[in-house]
Amino acid sequence: MRDLMFFGFMLFLVQLSFRSTFNSYLLWGWTGLISINSYLYGFMNSIPYVQVFAVMTLFLLIIKKDVYSRKWSANTTAILFIVFGLQVLLSATFAYPDLSRNWELCTNLLKTLLFCLIMPMLLTTRTRIHAFVLMIILGSAFHGVLNGLKFIASAGGHLGYGPAKLGDNNHFAMVMAMTVPLVFYAYLQIPYRWVRVGALVAVVLTILTVISTRSRGGLIALVAMGLWMLKVSQRKFVGALALISLAFLVVTVAPDSWSERMGTISEADQDSSFMTRVAVWKKSTAIALENPLLGGGLDAVAAHSLYEKFRDAQGLMGFIVTPNPYSFVAHSIYFQVMGDLGFLGFFLFLLTLLNSFKTRNDIKKIASKHQEEFKWAVDLADLLTASMIAYAVGGALLSAAYFELPYMVIMLMECIKQQIQHEIRHAAKSA
Repeated sequence: MRDLMFFGFMLFLVQLSFRSTFNSYLLWGWTGLISINSYLYGFMNSIPYVQVFAVMTLFLLIIKKDVYSRKWSANTTAILFIVFGLQVLLSATFAYPDLSRNWELCTNLLKTLLFCLIMPMLLTTRTRIHAFVLMIILGSAFHGVLNGLKFIASAGGHLGYGPAKLGDNNHFAMVMAMTVPLVFYAYLQIPYRWVRVGALVAVVLTILTVISTRSRGGLIALVAMGLWMLKVSQRKFVGALALISLAFLVVTVAPDSWSERMGTISEADQDSSFMTRVAVWKKSTAIALENPLLGGGLDAVAAHSLYEKFRDAQGLMGFIVTPNPYSFVAHSIYFQVMGDLGFLGFFLFLLTLLNSFKTRNDIKKIASKHQEEFKWAVDLADLLTASMIAYAVGGALLSAAYFELPYMVIMLMECIKQQIQHEIRHAAKSA
């Protein structure tokens, strides 16, 4: 029954996408974030929805179906994405043999970068930027609302997990933490009272979803994100009260097992799980030292074929005594990129992340002379930065360097900057 209902919905979506390149582009992003196939179990499960709307978008872009689109032009973020994509392609090409996920991760990331490079061509109005934010919310926060409701219904017993695409509970927690600021932006911008209430409820449910994962990294990401949001808030007292209220709610509804697990955060040096991560970071740095320009290839540290080669390698962290696990995952976006792409790739990755913070500062500087007119841009830039902080902090202990959402956020920042520059130029010509 679910598949039949979605079949009818899909017919509507295809028709909608043919009306505008932008519609098709939004559906490309939405189907990727929501991971529709995870919720279908019949004949509709095998359809590659993301590829369908990706091909439609590229086709419509080529025939110039969208009258509001702009010609592609180089910008700092786009150049960084292109250079980083070339680095990934070279690393995958000259990777160690027998890396099972090398080309899978490479092609997935290149598709994500292509999606992001198209973004400035289509996000050409304030309305379209807001529509894109709404698309992310409908795609990503859907999982947060669903798991948050399950957490409440089970009186805190539900263990939060997202679709397989989003990884384990720790990865899921990070993505949900990144989503919270975007939902909060909807709360700030939507003028309709009941919709605002719904957005606020979605914020709380998504936070509860992070708690439901029992992820310590997710909690740390939430705290870092919350502190940043408090820092940039113009109503700090109200913001502090909101954070205290949320903390009280979390402590009230979370089970004892959650409190016990979170209590181990301060005992990292005694935690076997954390020290195992450090052991893997040694191997990642050792791979980078042997292959400084291109690294070992994507997901190199997880390859069993490399275990013997780097069994006793201490890399850059030989001063820390650690266990010697048999199989690995990188357990850090930073060490993951270092081992996969070498020190050059690591530098490009850091530059890409830091560029989002620079873009945020550029937006604030440009908008400073038009504070009321571009308040939306400053608010959105601040909250997108909160999302990136959740990624930078939460990802420090996760293999999540190639997830699509942070790249979307980084390019969205660039689109906001370009849009307010365009509006200022247009106003100057009209004057």
